Amino acid sequence: MSNGIIAIYDSEADYALKLAEYFRLKNGLNYSVLVFTDYNSLKNYLSENEIDILLISEEFCMYIEELQNVPNLFILTDGNINAALKQYTSLYKYQSADRILREVMSCYALSCSKERITVSTSAPAKITGIYSPVKRCGKTSLALAYGCIVSMAENSLYINFEEYSGFSFFTDDSPSGDLSDLLYFYRQNPSNVAKKLTALSCTYHNLNYIPPMQFSYDIKNMESEDLNHFIHAISETEQYKNIILDISDSLKDVPALLSVCDKIFMPSTKDAISQLKIDEFFKSISALYNSSIKDKTEIIIPPYADPCIFSDTTTGHDFMEKLLFSKFGAYIRELTAKHC
Repeated sequence: MSNGIIAIYDSEADYALKLAEYFRLKNGLNYSVLVFTDYNSLKNYLSENEIDILLISEEFCMYIEELQNVPNLFILTDGNINAALKQYTSLYKYQSADRILREVMSCYALSCSKERITVSTSAPAKITGIYSPVKRCGKTSLALAYGCIVSMAENSLYINFEEYSGFSFFTDDSPSGDLSDLLYFYRQNPSNVAKKLTALSCTYHNLNYIPPMQFSYDIKNMESEDLNHFIHAISETEQYKNIILDISDSLKDVPALLSVCDKIFMPSTKDAISQLKIDEFFKSISALYNSSIKDKTEIIIPPYADPCIFSDTTTGHDFMEKLLFSKFGAYIRELTAKHC
């Protein structure tokens, strides 16, 4: 289902078509994207249709007064914008398409009315939790590999809740915001969280992710009730079929977040102490959650990744390439084939 119409009006047809194609292929965006290279075509379209977002080249700004019925208008510029157009949001047109989309959707989310409610017409996303009381068991590698594999078939989102994620190893992207910003926006404007989600999401091996929180204080002080409502809201945006939660003990109430998951994978190691830690975890939560969490938890012992994957010269992108085609990757593929 389309969330609306995005139009690009630029005389450079190749540029506009490539930008439009990126928007169309962006996981979770779900907007119809149109391209116009002359004003008459745009005017004729607007006479019978509505456009939610218009990106217009600065060279066509003489028509802006005639486009006041377009609620969200952005000017694509290749330099300094005319002072008379300062009231509009301007975007440098030759930056990355991903950055353009993030800026557009971030402004769009803020401009939308708080009262505008989107009614979900499809099933919410499946929520998969990856958690273990056992440390150094490959939890994050498992969560990312699982997400990358399921994202090949369906739009998927990865959310990391670790206090110190080390996520800069996987990507050198400079995010415009992180999970803290998305949670704050949700508290202020819950009905428009989908637009902010699009603005903040990045991509790693076709898997969308929200940049992890930068400050451990933010994670430690998240209330479980707020967090659960937040996850449910994301699952109902219709942007994703799968949400993968990489859950750590940094959260105030780990069992509360696990309770919203449809499926939980708990990686472990073969030693007896690891098994005792898992037994103690389930014993400690049984009084509050009965057997509901344990019943949907699958304890797994993934193989160790090949040591060459962790060489000093391995980059974050290479890491996942190697991981997915190692014994570890083959194991995760079998896991996804069984549960997806």
